Amino acid sequence: MSDSIKAWHEMEDSEKAGRNHANKICKRHFIWVLDHEYGTVHLYNIKRTDLDMEDYEKLIELHGHKVNKCQWMITERDKIYK
Repeated sequence: MSDSIKAWHEMEDSEKAGRNHANKICKRHFIWVLDHEYGTVHLYNIKRTDLDMEDYEKLIELHGHKVNKCQWMITERDKIYK
């Protein structure tokens, strides 16, 4: 394979890797919180993707919910589908 074709393939691979990395970074995450105490459902947009379970629970408490009276899940979707 010629050097120019090899360089073109390397450039293509590099661009693909960059796009994949950007897609992972730009993905939005949400926390759906079902608050049994008040009978309400809340949706919170999460910008960081490096949180662990304790961080999510602290975040839920910061929004005024009691973790022991809630159910919650993390998802990439901000809509409810039937």
